[in-house]
Amino acid sequence: MFTKEETACVFKGDIIGREIIYLESSASTNDSAFEIGRERTGPDGIVVVAEMQTKGRGRLGRNWVSPAGVNLYFTVLLSPPFPPEEASLMTLAAPVAIASAVIKYTGLAAQIKWPNDIMINGKKTGGVLIEMKSGKAASHLLAVGIGINVNMSPDVLPSEIRPLATSLKMEKGESISRSELLGAILADLEHTYKNLLNGNKRALINEWLRLNCTIGKRVSVRDHARTITGTADSINERGELIVKLFTGETETVRAGDVTILKN
Repeated sequence: MFTKEETACVFKGDIIGREIIYLESSASTNDSAFEIGRERTGPDGIVVVAEMQTKGRGRLGRNWVSPAGVNLYFTVLLSPPFPPEEASLMTLAAPVAIASAVIKYTGLAAQIKWPNDIMINGKKTGGVLIEMKSGKAASHLLAVGIGINVNMSPDVLPSEIRPLATSLKMEKGESISRSELLGAILADLEHTYKNLLNGNKRALINEWLRLNCTIGKRVSVRDHARTITGTADSINERGELIVKLFTGETETVRAGDVTILKN
């Protein structure tokens, strides 16, 4: 297990990690972070880490399996100065930070599947859930929720997702220090967030493109209303996916579930 003292000193940046709050259990670290943020005047950069989640969730309303003592579940709470419509760029910034930190700390070849799944050898090992709510003084709070399968065994996963998911330990063959990995991710997230604050979107997009495993692949993209199939052509300045259809036309996808198709 983490200890409260161990977690509190993993990273302290100019913005992120100025305060790290440890919880033995949380229904969802995003929910806990919002509760804390609504009570604070300056919540920017607070990190909420939980040993386990009882109602962990991922994108598109999916459950996130969150057993105690083996993985990372944490939320970075931000109060960005840019308008809410630009907050979607954190969907690029967070996975870039995670993938970069995993590569540097473990040596594993982590990649990003649009928009923010962390993949190793074609299997998912982490994800990001970004949510926004109102804070004090008409500000908006952005919860960047991150879940990473670190030392989890395959038998903990539901049978239907075992072929699709993995953990860092399963890929590397040895246990990973969760506290050290957490510190590495927070340090990289501070860097990518500062790029956004400084208006350096291009550097962030270039990093995402360098780490991604989606662009240039045949994909199927499903949203709530429909499914489109084509080639993932690029992303735009807002992080939206540009899909080139087989008709030659292009579609811009703001949100959806991507499946990379075999050629």
